Amino acid sequence: MPIEMRRVVLTQGEFNQALQDFMAANEQMFKGARLLDSTIRRADPLEISLAVQTREGHQSSLSMGGTHLAAVLIKYCIDHRIPLPRNSTKSVKTVSAGIALDMVFRDTTGGSPSK
Repeated sequence: MPIEMRRVVLTQGEFNQALQDFMAANEQMFKGARLLDSTIRRADPLEISLAVQTREGHQSSLSMGGTHLAAVLIKYCIDHRIPLPRNSTKSVKTVSAGIALDMVFRDTTGGSPSK
């Protein structure tokens, strides 16, 4: 069975913009907070620390793990019309160029190639 692997990599600037867009789209979750900065807290498993400013002007920090980070990158791909395999296993990691969304898709149809 063939295995398809894809990787979408966002630079730090693209990732921060993706975070801002995700926060704006999930207003109830972030209560109107504005992203000030993001830093990698832990590489494996990936955890990002966010410095945010609340509506009242207070600074606070939040932590985001793999599930939420994958949601950030998936939303970015949807917004930018980057096709994603629906039935793939997805993971998020840091790479030298930025933050990567890795996808692995196994063809389970068992069909043989056309001749």
